[in-house]
Amino acid sequence: MPNKLLFQFSSLALVLVLFASCSAQRRFQRRLVGNWNVERYEQLFPSGQKEEFRSVGTIRFNTNGTGVNDLPVLTRNVRQPGDRGFNWINTAESVTITSNNTYISKAWIVIQNKGSFQVWKSTSQTVVQTMELRRAD
Repeated sequence: MPNKLLFQFSSLALVLVLFASCSAQRRFQRRLVGNWNVERYEQLFPSGQKEEFRSVGTIRFNTNGTGVNDLPVLTRNVRQPGDRGFNWINTAESVTITSNNTYISKAWIVIQNKGSFQVWKSTSQTVVQTMELRRAD
């Protein structure tokens, strides 16, 4: 009898943990949908050199897992004008953007997740990127 009670308790605890993590993921997804201004984009290179851009552009996350961005400057002053579409998915603590035509296509760790302000970090090879987003709508 004690084993059955332990099994039931363990099963209930597992369901609650899974529910809580899914809920956090869904809350973040709902929070993320909409328009965001990229207030700051920074790249830190292994040499210690840093590039920083302010008011870079916008990112739109749609409810269907697609989005578009208009970020024209993101690396070594290379400009790529025009809107670029992407697909995205999230967990409770990260966002993964996939596309063949945008610099932000990668997995991002969400460092700060407020209702109208977020800070994301990622790495490409040995370059560390930081992006600060502020809700535009």
